[in-house]
Amino acid sequence: MVKYRVLLVDDEALIREAIRENIPWEEMGYVLTAACENGRDALEHMKQDPPDLLLTDICMPFVDGMELARYAHDNCPDTKVVIISGYDEFEYAKKAVKYQVMEYILKPITAAELTEVLERARRELDEIHSQSQSMRKIYSAYVSNLPLLRGRFLNSLLKGTARLDSLQEKCGELGISIQGRFYNTALVEGDDLSAFLSQYPDVQDELAYFAIYNITQELVEQEQLGLVFQNPEECTVILFCGEEKKALEQNISQLCRRISQAVREFTQMETTISVGGVVDSVQRLPQSYEKALAAREYRFLLGSGQILEFCQFPQEHQAGSAVLDVQLWAERAVQVIKAGEREEICRVVQEFAQEIREAYLTRNRTILYVQNFMLTVMNKVMLPEEERAMELERSIINQIYTYEHLSEMAEDVTKLCFELARQLNEQRDTFGKKQAVQALAYIDENYGDSQVSLNSVCSYLAVSTSYFSALFKAYTGETFIEALTKKRIGEAKKLLENTSLRAYEVAEKVGYADSHYFSVTFKKLTGKTPKEYAKEQR
Repeated sequence: MVKYRVLLVDDEALIREAIRENIPWEEMGYVLTAACENGRDALEHMKQDPPDLLLTDICMPFVDGMELARYAHDNCPDTKVVIISGYDEFEYAKKAVKYQVMEYILKPITAAELTEVLERARRELDEIHSQSQSMRKIYSAYVSNLPLLRGRFLNSLLKGTARLDSLQEKCGELGISIQGRFYNTALVEGDDLSAFLSQYPDVQDELAYFAIYNITQELVEQEQLGLVFQNPEECTVILFCGEEKKALEQNISQLCRRISQAVREFTQMETTISVGGVVDSVQRLPQSYEKALAAREYRFLLGSGQILEFCQFPQEHQAGSAVLDVQLWAERAVQVIKAGEREEICRVVQEFAQEIREAYLTRNRTILYVQNFMLTVMNKVMLPEEERAMELERSIINQIYTYEHLSEMAEDVTKLCFELARQLNEQRDTFGKKQAVQALAYIDENYGDSQVSLNSVCSYLAVSTSYFSALFKAYTGETFIEALTKKRIGEAKKLLENTSLRAYEVAEKVGYADSHYFSVTFKKLTGKTPKEYAKEQR
């Protein structure tokens, strides 16, 4: 229970004692802090320790009760005043109203009457106390949420939605200062939070965001270069202020490098800092912030751990309006995919990505170009069974808007090209084996025809001689002529062993129109002439 302090003032000792002794102060929630015999002593007491309730007579030496009421009205607005007077005069009553006196009681007064007045005063003091407690809670909440309120206001400045006619008043209310002739903005973002979060497995992303904010704020405050706050996405934002444009630009560049280094040292995180453009008024801050957001777009193209200043990019490229010949790049990629050269595949995809960077394309246009590139390559390769490649393509398409950097996207596109090359190679293997088997069957069926040749088998298989020769050699280990000759000589040996045919007759049956050439070839492979071989075997 709250105990309210009471100051009693009356120049009559008997009245003071009667009031002091006959009122149950403690039971009623009061503490009688002093009983003064004149207004001068009471005034000094009020200056040192303002009471919650002042009980005073009017006519007293040195300082009267109305003077005390006036002092309380002017200096102690929470003090309630009750006047106990023996004078029923209109002038006194009028002054009592003027000084907002709670009660004007005429003497003589009983203890019961005074108790009733004190109870009413208690109720009013309780109400004041309750309101005061509420205000204290509100103020405490206001102070604890001040960083949030500052951030909300500063974000509205950058969006152009803040009221500028009351700017100074609002800044004073929030305890911030935006002073300077020139201004700029920047965003500080962590590129990969995992390096920090892996050190503290139980913490959330918000701690990483706050660590970046905290380090940035400390360095900016040291240099007295502006204000630091967070936007709704918890990205750290810096509002720079300065008196000279060139000096401000130099200070910003140096400070951004310090912030990047400090965040790396203390959190192991790389950061991207996107710096807007210098403007000459608070009203133009949204323009500066838009440039910071535009600079941020290049993070996707150029990678992480960089300071991206809007002014560093060529003006003609900032719109990202360049046109790329995707068909040409797709054709180059298909050539190296068909050749199965992994290093060349990497080189073509990286050069394609580099042209995108040099064209300063926006993220969305880059995504469209990459999608077009993949679709064109898939169509040109035309694999009959490409489930694995199609699965990779779908995976890239599904996450294409989640890539943080172009390099990550290029890496996955390279994997897709590798898979296409692998499938093409497998397809060639299968096709090559099939062609070789068909050629061997052709030899088995037609070796006795003297017209069988490389050209005839290629015509039969509908392939070129150069392609077939390489393919047949790869899958059999010998040339077509070697395989044909081996087959013919093998069949000739069987005839010489099991029949009485002469050499020229055997030659004719196994496809040799020239018996002499047959004999030379036979001896070359067996070490004997057909006649010698037949005589030995028979």
